[in-house]
Amino acid sequence: MYDIDSVLKLAQSQAGYREGRSAGHWNNRQKYSDQVHGLEWSDGQPWCCTFANWCFSQAGVAVPAGAVTASCAAGVAAYRKARRWTEYPVIGAQVFYGKGGGVHTGIVLKYDDTHVWAVEGNTNTSGSPEGDGVYVKKRTRRDPYVYGYGIPYYENDTGNT
Repeated sequence: MYDIDSVLKLAQSQAGYREGRSAGHWNNRQKYSDQVHGLEWSDGQPWCCTFANWCFSQAGVAVPAGAVTASCAAGVAAYRKARRWTEYPVIGAQVFYGKGGGVHTGIVLKYDDTHVWAVEGNTNTSGSPEGDGVYVKKRTRRDPYVYGYGIPYYENDTGNT
């Protein structure tokens, strides 16, 4: 296992990456699906959750059973089942957005009393959950759109959330 800094550096290094284009439109084709065991099928699909899992996988950080998924809703369920869920920001956690956390996701870089910053795949400059690339987004922390946080298994993790 590796530490939070490894995941954050890797995630931030991807900011600026753009998905493919065909017929003049963004097409959800990206490099991450083929590199996450079990998610190879997801190329061409919405890929925010695939991107987060790619970051954890590449950095050697484990996530709860069922959390390696292209589905935000399934990710939320896996983190909850493993008791790795919180409504408060955690640096290095997977943040989930929208109703039931099933709309969009990213990895928390930092937060303060008002905002949370995350690296998010499949978004854009306006923060849409259907975007064109990887961006660092600043969102209002207490906005109802920010649903909650799943905490991966980091090195020196005490298991307390």
